[in-house]
Amino acid sequence: DSVVVAERATGPKSNEVPQFQPLLRGLAQVTDLTGWVITADAGHTVRAHARFVHDELHAHFVLIAKENTPKVFARLDAMPWETTPIAHTTIETGHGRWEKRTIRVLDAPDDLDFPHVKQVFLIERTTIRTVYKRTKNSKKVKKTKVTYCVAVLGMTSLSADQASPEHLATYVRKHWSIENKIHWVRDVTFREDYSKIRTGSRPRIMATLRNLAIGLIRQAG
Repeated sequence: DSVVVAERATGPKSNEVPQFQPLLRGLAQVTDLTGWVITADAGHTVRAHARFVHDELHAHFVLIAKENTPKVFARLDAMPWETTPIAHTTIETGHGRWEKRTIRVLDAPDDLDFPHVKQVFLIERTTIRTVYKRTKNSKKVKKTKVTYCVAVLGMTSLSADQASPEHLATYVRKHWSIENKIHWVRDVTFREDYSKIRTGSRPRIMATLRNLAIGLIRQAG
């Protein structure tokens, strides 16, 4: 079983997102999270959260490292990825899109300054989309293929015996699916980050209404 924690931090940056632990403690009161796998945004990749998930919830984590954790990111980026073979590959097509994802996995280095990490990984994603662009000063539309390449570094408390590269790739993929279906739409389509509604419970109410709107639109096809 797995839990996706996708709530995003607001306000100034801090070393710990205050909603993270209360949210999971509340969930743990109704569901035993022992052995579950917690995935979260890079904003939650902090040592206190890793210790909380491992030591208090007795669960596992799959976390992404970005520039908000510069030392951890730099250490993972320095791993010998170029000589590490690809352990798992997936290719998907549809809706004018071709997407390839690969994952390389290594044992966590001894000098990684982050608690309870057993494996580290590099996921590379290449997407080719067919888009239609209008020629400048013309009504003609030209079909063009655009290529996007993304590389992501991550780490997990799951050992190689507990999670294969395919499992790790699936956890990250499922988390990205939540991002794509909810947060990306809220950020880009609904322009949530530009909202000036910031006081009291109003931001949460508006987020709920946006999620409701997204759900209704999806149900309507």
